[in-house]
This record gives sequence, structure tokens and C-alpha cells, in this order.
Amino acid sequence: MQLGEIIRGFSEEAPANEALLACNDIVLFGRVGEAAGRYGETTGEYAAGAVRRFSGLAVSEDWLGLMNVIERAADPGIECLIYMVRWSLRQDQAPPAPAHEGCTCAGNGGCS
Repeated sequence: MQLGEIIRGFSEEAPANEALLACNDIVLFGRVGEAAGRYGETTGEYAAGAVRRFSGLAVSEDWLGLMNVIERAADPGIECLIYMVRWSLRQDQAPPAPAHEGCTCAGNGGCS
């Protein structure tokens, strides 16, 4: 199975939820359920969204980490989903960037 096929499949709620359940990781399932609840989503919606967010927002180092996991995995599809969901959970726990981080406005409204 190609990585693109895995990502497309898990970008939908039902397959993502089924795969998450197949992981048999109750701690991960609980963390996803908690995060999903904060956003008013089901666990399947959160897991599918995690795949889409990773696909759109992950940087090179994240993709390299995913490739390393897949290379050693007995079940690349499941391990891909787990990696992307854990990545998304970390992103959701990170504090938001300050409003004027990186700009030169000194907080006076003239951001550049």
C-alpha cells in the first residue's frame, strides 16, 4: 500500500476510527477522545482531522520521522495513523504563538 492511499483512507472518519480502535491502545484512544471532546468532534473525526492536519502542516522533520516509523512497522497503515494522531495531539497541547511573534510592529498594530 502506498502512503498516499493510507492518507486518503484515514482522512475519512469511519476508516480512521476503525483503525484507531484496531491499535488496541486504550491510553491513545482516551487521549483522542479527550481532545475530540474539546473540539466537539467524535474520535473518528479527530483522527481523520489529525491525518489531514499532518498532511497539510507537517514539516520535513515530521515526515522523516513518519518514514522511519513506517519502515520498521509490521503494519505500516496503523503505525502511520498512530504517528499522525500523536503529532496532532502534541500540536493541540502546544501553547499558541504570541500574537506579534516575528513582526516588527512592537505591538502597535502595524505588523509586517
